[in-house]
Amino acid sequence: MKLHQLDLNLLLAFDALMTQGSVTRAAEALFISQPAMSHSLNRLRTFLGDPLLVRTPQGMLPTPRAQRLHLGVQQALRLLEQQLTEEEEFEPSQSKRRFVLCTTDYVECVLIPPLIQRLRRLAPGVTIEIRILRDTLPEAELASGEIDLVLGFDEYMQVPGYLGKETWLTEPLAGLVRADLPIAKSAPAGTEDDPSRWQERITLQQLIAMPHVFHSPLGTSEASLDRYLKSQGFSRTISVNSQSYMSAAAIVSQSDHLLVLPSMVAELLATHWPLKSLPLPEDVPDYHLNCVWHPVHAQQPALVWLKDLMKEIVGPR
Repeated sequence: MKLHQLDLNLLLAFDALMTQGSVTRAAEALFISQPAMSHSLNRLRTFLGDPLLVRTPQGMLPTPRAQRLHLGVQQALRLLEQQLTEEEEFEPSQSKRRFVLCTTDYVECVLIPPLIQRLRRLAPGVTIEIRILRDTLPEAELASGEIDLVLGFDEYMQVPGYLGKETWLTEPLAGLVRADLPIAKSAPAGTEDDPSRWQERITLQQLIAMPHVFHSPLGTSEASLDRYLKSQGFSRTISVNSQSYMSAAAIVSQSDHLLVLPSMVAELLATHWPLKSLPLPEDVPDYHLNCVWHPVHAQQPALVWLKDLMKEIVGPR
């Protein structure tokens, strides 16, 4: 017996016949005519080589083979129904779903804390696993569903065209310096007591002159800032490479170095360290935070919900 030779609709008819014990009632249960149900029963009898249901004075009675088959067929139909309808609903407040995000420490610092706050209120059973984004995009893991979303900057990601991609955030860069350095509170002569007239931006000349701590989470040797400086005919001096915001901030807090990074992280670090965040020259390119997913899973209600929630957190800036 070959399963591919069986019309799977006949299994629905078989379940209805066994459950109702009547061709007429089984037809009504499936909203088909009585002749159509009789035809289905005859096809089943031919395929299985068994009468399945026998007419008696007590009504239609199942044969031993039909009784053995029915439990398995019922379970298979229920499982199939569950699998087909499972993705149609997602109840955040009841879900125990674990989402896996592959990302950098920027997202861990800026987006994950408010996300956890929202989840605690809206979906207390949902959990988040963070995997650190490496120098290659985890395409196989996205395809298999092992990873739900990848979040990272253009700076670090080359995204193939077949993957889904959205830019969620455009953010300017800022320079982080030790708070007691002259650059952190420089002012024109005679205005030192008026913070409103202190330096508003790091100048191009200062950007070139100061030694840099280079935050490179993926171990890259060049950033968009370097390409910008090159286009201006300049370069910077990188004294230290660091893969962690925390270690980079610690170095800057005890040195005369400059750390260039996205402005929100700069402001966050400045609240925890004796540091000052200053904007860069206006024509320095912004960073673009992208979300990447696999099209196979794009319509999963759980994934759509999480993406919408995270985009709401990012919001227009």
